[in-house]
Formats: sequence, structure tokens, C-alpha cells
Amino acid sequence: MDLLLFLCPQRTIVMKSMHINYSVILLAICFIVTANPIFSQNEMTRISSAGEEEKWTLSFGDEFDGNKLNTEKWTAQEGVPRDPYQEAARVWYSKSNVEVSNGLLKLHVKNDTLVDKPFEIWITDRMVPMKATTYFTSGEIHSNKQMSFGLYEIRCRIPKSKGLNSAFWMYGEKDGVNNEIDVFEYWDVRGPFKLAYSAKRLCKWHNMTTHYNGRMSGEGYLGEDMSEGFHIFTCVWDECKIEWWVDGDLKRIIYRYEGMAGRGKSCGDFLDKRRKPPVEDVFPRDPMNIIANIGVKKDPGGPDNLNLFPVAMEIDYIRYYQKK
Repeated sequence: MDLLLFLCPQRTIVMKSMHINYSVILLAICFIVTANPIFSQNEMTRISSAGEEEKWTLSFGDEFDGNKLNTEKWTAQEGVPRDPYQEAARVWYSKSNVEVSNGLLKLHVKNDTLVDKPFEIWITDRMVPMKATTYFTSGEIHSNKQMSFGLYEIRCRIPKSKGLNSAFWMYGEKDGVNNEIDVFEYWDVRGPFKLAYSAKRLCKWHNMTTHYNGRMSGEGYLGEDMSEGFHIFTCVWDECKIEWWVDGDLKRIIYRYEGMAGRGKSCGDFLDKRRKPPVEDVFPRDPMNIIANIGVKKDPGGPDNLNLFPVAMEIDYIRYYQKK
């Protein structure tokens, strides 16, 4: 699609052209200038959580404007990439469930039963042949390139059904050590007393998690229903901290070293003030691939209304910036 650039007094707005009368909404757009970054096609300026202006350059991204997945950037998964013994899920990831059309990437979840489907998966030190019986197929993509410190962003709308786990995350391993940042995961959540599944919280509980070397640090909050529209999820990962933002609002910060909050502006500033190395939090440090997918839980936590399917996560864009 063509790109239309609107110039407001404080920012440049880039939008995909659609059959919309932009003159009607341009005035409203120009008022939304303070909470969102100023960006062009390849560069962005934003205000950090510390109130400082930052400049970022686009290093990797996809607007999904074609009619098929760009295989130079992405790999669509086929088979069972995780959970080989199907302890948590019974889902087969299929390339045919990944669609690019009308400026969107669509990861479809379908009610398809597959019996004794063969696949191979890496376990410990080798590829092991296995078979899976699954009741749903879904879509998952991995970036072919690994990225490190930077700003990761997605604009998407997630599907709504009991038993789904919509996720945007980064994962990588180095010397057998796992690195992972979950920008978001939306799965079934229990009520305030954690006694039973709560339909009222479906697509509202935002999980934000880091994993490193077998450890995990998770946090979440109850927000709006993310299946009702498109939202922008942003993760800023640098040498000192990881930040989670949603639609321009800061939701969580994790610092690399315990006790670092409120101290110097760099890791070096903090370390120089300590007599001995500080205790490190669960903080990934090695390059990772970008991943988007929808998992499906096995019964009794699986979907309970098959008439909803097929459903899909719709992704407008995925971008990765490096600090300029």
C-alpha cells in the first residue's frame, strides 16, 4: 500500500492508505501529540521513562503490505516447536495458518484434528523424532535475524476465546542458556482469589515476563479487553533495564541489578558506587529472535466454544529500532 504522511505542528504521522476520508480525522490526529513518539518511516524520536528525548533508527521491520510472508525476514513454523510431550497444549503450528493480506499478518487458529502427526524436535543434544495428536492448528512466525538491545514494537489485535495464549516475545539461547522477554502474553486467568477461571478477565490480564538461565521474573495487571481493537505494545531493552509500554503508557520496569531503581543513568554509574558486584535480577543479555504466535491449551483448560473458530491474531506491523 502507499504511505500517506500528515504534517501536524509537532510531529509527522505515517499511515497506511485505506479507503478512509483522512480529511475528516486529520484534525483529531493532530491533537494526539504528547503521549506518542514522533516518527517517520525510518526514524523515531520519543521521550524516555526518565523524561529524556531519545532518537531511534529502524533496523528491522515489516508492515505486511504484500500478499505473502516475506521469507527473507520470517520463518513460519511447522510442527511442535515446544512442549514435545504435550503437557500444556495440543496444537500443531502450520505454515498454512499464516496469512498476509490487506496490510495485515494474520495468525489463524482452527479447530483441526491431526492424529499421530510426525515431527522432530531438539531435546538435550539431538533431534528426536516424535508424533503428536492435536485438536487445533495455529500460526507462529520467527524472525530470521537475531536482535539485541533496542526497541521492539507491535501493533495488533488479539483473538478472544477461552484456552488461547496470544503472545509477542523474543527468545534466544547461547551456550545452552535461555534468554526470553515476553512483551505480552494473554491467557486464561483466574479470579481475584485464584479459585476458578474468570471469563470477565479474558484478554484483559497482560503478562510481562523475563526469563534467563532457568529463572523467571513475571508481573501482570488487569487492563482493557485487547480483543476489541488494535493496540501498540512496546518493549525497550538496554544494558540496564527493560520497559513495557502499552499505547504510550509505561506498565513495568525491571532493572538489571537489584537496588538499581532511582540510581545512576547507566549501569556503569551504578556499579561504580558499589564495593562489590550487586545481585543481578532475571535479565536477558544475549541476542534473540522475534516471535509472534497463538498457543492453545489442552483440556480441561482448552477452548469451550468451538463455534468461535477460526479466529486470528491480526498484526499491522512489527518493528525493531536501535538507539541512534
